[in-house]
Amino acid sequence: MTILAVIHPGLFLVLQRFPDRQKAVRHIYRTSKSFQAICHNYQKCSEALHYWAESGHEEAPNRYREYSALLHELESEIIQSLENGTENGPTNGSDHL
Repeated sequence: MTILAVIHPGLFLVLQRFPDRQKAVRHIYRTSKSFQAICHNYQKCSEALHYWAESGHEEAPNRYREYSALLHELESEIIQSLENGTENGPTNGSDHL
């Protein structure tokens, strides 16, 4: 019998975006509720960005720019979280967030 692990969509997207930091991303995701929230927000923002990219609504260009800026802010938060730790996790064993 094969057992498949279920990965949260937000975590999956962050792992795709930062493939060279997978170990650190997984560690921080397991240990930090705030990082889990960032990943969840990253997923929702990515979905909204895709929606507005495909929308023909007159507000689509404005919304697309707003969500694009938000996605970049979330990426900066992710990078900051990753820089607060090491590839093996936080340097002093605490959450850092």
